[in-house]
Amino acid sequence: MDRNEGELIVGGYRFGTVADAETARMEEKKIASLEEHLDYHKPQNVLLVYNKAIDNRAFLTPVGMIYLHRMQMQLAKCGVPPEKIRPIPLYGTFSNKTENSSSIRKSLTARGAHVEFKGRFITSVCVNVLLVAALAALVFLSFRSDVPTIVNYRTAIVNEYSQWEEELAEREKAVREAERALETGQ
Repeated sequence: MDRNEGELIVGGYRFGTVADAETARMEEKKIASLEEHLDYHKPQNVLLVYNKAIDNRAFLTPVGMIYLHRMQMQLAKCGVPPEKIRPIPLYGTFSNKTENSSSIRKSLTARGAHVEFKGRFITSVCVNVLLVAALAALVFLSFRSDVPTIVNYRTAIVNEYSQWEEELAEREKAVREAERALETGQ
């Protein structure tokens, strides 16, 4: 076994990255500290530590999960009611590569579980149709709006300058008429 291989092995598990192996080593240290200070003869203390470890996600690797499972078993032995012992949450997924496997589907079917791919597809199509409708409404509103957008900014600017030019021509005409009126009035 080479040096790099040894860095990946912790607690009998070979981890995929050095960071995961280091996380497992840190969990081993936490476990050692808990073992040193935790009185297993007081189930209320064990239950408190167990719940705190779950809430804080103190254990993420198999090393920590096994310790949590041992705590579960100890709590059950001490007579703690099963409904007070929370299940251990798993934060990873294990079926991403085998989800479409025929043996997995047979197992799910045998247990009465239904894999709803058809329902997911219909939901996906409905969401996509709604998104397309929303996009079409936005495009329609941008064309109908008086506020210049990237689509119609040139037209809006040309119209504004044309309007200013017409107003300026009307004012010049009024000034000329006023000048003629003054010249003829003298």
